Amino acid sequence: MARFSLIIIIFLLSSCASVPLGTMLEFRSFGKDDFVNINPQVLRAKIQVDEPVLIDVESTELALELTTAKGMRKFKFPLILLRQEKIAPVAGFFSKSAGKTEYTLKLSDEAVKNFSATQQIIQDEKSGKLNFSVKTGYQKFPSEINEIGLSVFLKLSEEKGFVTLFDNAKLEVKHGG
Repeated sequence: MARFSLIIIIFLLSSCASVPLGTMLEFRSFGKDDFVNINPQVLRAKIQVDEPVLIDVESTELALELTTAKGMRKFKFPLILLRQEKIAPVAGFFSKSAGKTEYTLKLSDEAVKNFSATQQIIQDEKSGKLNFSVKTGYQKFPSEINEIGLSVFLKLSEEKGFVTLFDNAKLEVKHGG
């Protein structure tokens, strides 16, 4: 049986960030059967961003690229907000972390139907490459913000918790002008 490789890419501003080693090991053996067995009703994304920056929830989506011998196909699955919470700053002996806003999102009803249809398409493919991304925009940045911290997590099953995709990646903010 052909294996699908999973590469997790986050496009949130232009920046470089590292994917935790544990995440790479977790997804190293992720294959076509794993993807087909995801229950779209339990799929969740979680985004944490430094305050006072806020994401544009309306533009947030899970995206998927499927590349096979037939070419590349792109799929988009809109995410809707389940909950928004504030995380207080944490002060340590040597440093202090900023307060954060955490967004927990799920697939919209239409996205659940489309995700299920996509799973069938992938089930029918013999081989290929699968690329996930979580995409969002931001509300207007305050002019004094030059860098923000961003964390992104993905939950693919009820049995397992969230997998860290990016942990406090630092993104440079460039203001037009």
